[in-house]
Amino acid sequence: MSEANNYISPTEIFTVARAKQTENIFFRKELKKFSSIIIDEQVKKLMLHFYNEIDCTKCANCCKHLEPGIEDNEIEKLAEKKGMDVIEFRRTFVDFDGEALFLKTKPCMFLSDNKCSIYDSRPQACALYPHLEQEHFKYKKNVWSNYSICPIVFEVIEALKLELKFEYKNS
Repeated sequence: MSEANNYISPTEIFTVARAKQTENIFFRKELKKFSSIIIDEQVKKLMLHFYNEIDCTKCANCCKHLEPGIEDNEIEKLAEKKGMDVIEFRRTFVDFDGEALFLKTKPCMFLSDNKCSIYDSRPQACALYPHLEQEHFKYKKNVWSNYSICPIVFEVIEALKLELKFEYKNS
C-alpha cells in the first residue's frame, strides 16, 4: 500500500490483483446473490469516496496500459490535436479488433507527466473510465480487468467485499 493514504500503489496493483484472482472469482459468484440495485448503490457510494481520495494523476495506469475505444467522430478531433491528417492518424494510431476502433499506442500518445494533454477533448471511453457508474456493476466484465489496473476500482471492490462481509477461505 502507498504510505500516504494506505491504498494500493499503482505499481503493486498488478501483483496484488494477480494474487487475488481466485478470490475474485468467488466474490463475483457471491455478488450474484444480491440485487443489482443494492450493489450499484454501494458501488456508487464507494466510487465517490475513492474518487475523492485517490489522485489519478499519481497513477495514470489506464493511460499507460490500455488502448481506449474510440468512435469514428472522435478520430478527426484527435488527428487535429496531434497535428495530423485524419487518414494518416487513422493509419498510424487506430486499429479495429472486429468489434471496435481503438487507439493502439501504449502509453497513450497524449499522456504527459501522468496527465492527459487533451483532457477536455479526450475520447468518451477515457472520460467514462473506469466505468464504475454503469448499471449492473456485478455483471460488467471490464470492471474485473480494470481491477488490476486502476487503484480506484481495486479499492472499491475491496471495500465492497468488506461491506458485504465476504470471506474467502483459501484451502
